[in-house]
Amino acid sequence: MLEAKSRAKLVRDKNKMQQQNVPAQNMPEKVFSQMVKAGTKTYFFDVKKTIKGTNYLTIAESYKNQKGERVTNRVMLFKEHFPEFAGTLEGLKQYLQ
Repeated sequence: MLEAKSRAKLVRDKNKMQQQNVPAQNMPEKVFSQMVKAGTKTYFFDVKKTIKGTNYLTIAESYKNQKGERVTNRVMLFKEHFPEFAGTLEGLKQYLQ
């Protein structure tokens, strides 16, 4: 089921890029994608490949605000920053239990 949702998201991304007149070949290649629903929010974890072949992680949060408008926030994390980021998350875990 996740693969179908990932494919649907990829199609939506391509359509969005085409509407913005961005050639599809310039769109980053999606390597991995996973969606997590948590309460009223949905999180997307996408690993993409740059044109130069370097992988990076995009974490997106999506929800509807009080007006019913869709709000999306994104963080991009490049692979050279991941060990530090992951270590910080691991250290924070103790404060969330």
